[in-house]
Amino acid sequence: MFELLYTSVAPQGFSESELMVLLQTTRLKNKSIGVTGMLVYHDREFIQLLEGEEDIVKDLYQTIARDSRHTNVEVFYQGEIENRAFGDWSMAFKRLDENSLKAVIPGYESFERSISPVSMLKTSPNRGKQTFLSLRDTL
Repeated sequence: MFELLYTSVAPQGFSESELMVLLQTTRLKNKSIGVTGMLVYHDREFIQLLEGEEDIVKDLYQTIARDSRHTNVEVFYQGEIENRAFGDWSMAFKRLDENSLKAVIPGYESFERSISPVSMLKTSPNRGKQTFLSLRDTL
């Protein structure tokens, strides 16, 4: 099993209905190719964890990197895993707001507001993965 965590920025914000269409499409595709994971969205920023067979996950990431709805696409972490953390979801989803940020990112209130949540999560792979697990546990 393999996991890949990436970040990206949407050129323009997504409405609630656009996010739901994206999520519905993503869930169907991921289920058909055996990929699980979680997508987090906050103020045009995406951070997504993908799990599955290595070649399939890497191919999916390349498709995402070429998608015009994503800019500044960057792999944050990738590697082998023993078990899926999101095996029950073809794509779990969480839209972050101020309250959820305070709950899952220790010390969030002390950060300068100009620093994005995605930037804060990128300080270490372990922090990003632990945040995803915390968000999973609130679903």
